[in-house]
Amino acid sequence: MNREIAIGTVVYKPNANVMLRLQSARAAGFSVYVFDNSPQDAAIRDCCRKCEPDAIKYSTCGKNVGLGFGISSVCAQAYYDSHRVLIFFDQDTVFDRSTLDFIEEFHAKNAEMAAGYSAIVFNAKREKMFKDVLLARSSGSLFFLENLKKINWHNEKYFVDCVDYEFCLRSSNNGLKIGECSGAPGFDHESEQPDVERVIFGKKFLMRKYSASRMLDATLASLRLLAASIRDWNLPMSYAVLRSLVIYISFQFLARIMNITGREKSH
Repeated sequence: MNREIAIGTVVYKPNANVMLRLQSARAAGFSVYVFDNSPQDAAIRDCCRKCEPDAIKYSTCGKNVGLGFGISSVCAQAYYDSHRVLIFFDQDTVFDRSTLDFIEEFHAKNAEMAAGYSAIVFNAKREKMFKDVLLARSSGSLFFLENLKKINWHNEKYFVDCVDYEFCLRSSNNGLKIGECSGAPGFDHESEQPDVERVIFGKKFLMRKYSASRMLDATLASLRLLAASIRDWNLPMSYAVLRSLVIYISFQFLARIMNITGREKSH
């Protein structure tokens, strides 16, 4: 059975759990697209080739070309294979069959959203609700591929940081909304992350100390995006980007003060 919805991911030296999740999705009838930013590590390429021909569609540029290029690639390939929607997961986002069923059912009941939304992002928050948001991460997003094509996919000039937020800005500039749907079962964006839990003023936060170079890259990307939103006179987005940057820098300083260590990940 082939399903209307495709699944895509961009990987960089992934662990074995990633391939198990993708194989499970393929076994359930979903078309799967993988873009590999670490082709020198043959593990995932070999796993894709061991599946039935074209069961998991593997592609690479032979080097690490970043997240923006990778997401554009999997989305465009799925679109030109006649899919109109794609669920994107980061390699360290856990999902299972119940997650996919939940998203598939949501799409079936809300197919008309393709007229006004570029993406719906799903999460595991306990309270089941739907709302429009200005900024959303890519992982767990259901992309409406016709609308992505209209805004020229994701921006490959953003390597990792702010790829998702830049996509949100261009969606907004083109009159397309981003939705957030909570309560997805089996969805876990935390357990495979190297974050550390800390309690600050009675509230729990997940924190990770990035390297100084990664922090600089994220700050520069955010400032670049802030400038773009001001240029486009999208003031709500300017405020959202600035607020996100302030929070990011504040937590990085806190992580250093609290001597939190974590393994940095890149795509």
